[in-house]
Amino acid sequence: MSQLRDKLVTRCSLVVSPVDVWTRRMPSGLSVLLEDIARKPVRKSDGTYLFLDVPAGVYTLSVKSPMFMPYTEQIDLSALSPLAPVVTVPLLPGPGYAYPAAATAALVRIVDEAGTPIAGADIEAYATEDAAARARVAQDGLKAGDSIIAAGTFKGKTFAGECLLLRDAENEQLLSVAEMLPGDALRLERPIAYSFRRGALFMPAIVTRSGLDGTALLPFRGSLPPQFAVKAKVKAGGKAVIAELQAKAGEVAKLRTIVL
Repeated sequence: MSQLRDKLVTRCSLVVSPVDVWTRRMPSGLSVLLEDIARKPVRKSDGTYLFLDVPAGVYTLSVKSPMFMPYTEQIDLSALSPLAPVVTVPLLPGPGYAYPAAATAALVRIVDEAGTPIAGADIEAYATEDAAARARVAQDGLKAGDSIIAAGTFKGKTFAGECLLLRDAENEQLLSVAEMLPGDALRLERPIAYSFRRGALFMPAIVTRSGLDGTALLPFRGSLPPQFAVKAKVKAGGKAVIAELQAKAGEVAKLRTIVL
């Protein structure tokens, strides 16, 4: 048995770790595929999916579910750690998502000037009020090009795949968390593009797309104020618009239509 286990570990090419960005749980009922090769994954009891004996190369990872937005990503197996070839897949709530009780979110519907729903519109949204901040930068000299940031204690657990907006008086940038490190430090998917001061705020944020019916659910996590403002940037078909929304802690706000 030990020899078989060693063989499986050494021949593991890719570990897909899906996570629900709202609940931080690993969902079930997913279709997980590498589109470029006829190789089915092995699902483990911890919710991860293992692809074994896949030749080195670049593949298209596809994750689909009735509850979540479809996810695709180009994966270069040679760029992954041979000891831990893990890819975290943040799954965004789709139109069929059953959001948890006491959840906080804004619900929007993207349409064109004729009122026709727009599918696949890109949406970036984040809380704008300081009271909604998740944490602050706890280091001096945070410079452009840095990819590890020391933060103060986060309000609510933060995890790989989560989006945050980093903001101070001069700059702001959307970030994607690659890994949480000991002591409330975090490693980013990509280095920051600007320098930020000590005390810069990490704001709740979400990057998503509209579904086939034009709707999108924008969840926010953390210890949120009773009411707070949200800025949503929407792009599709060469057009862009910025919408100001209102959210309430513990509620999914009524549907808001945004005309693009």
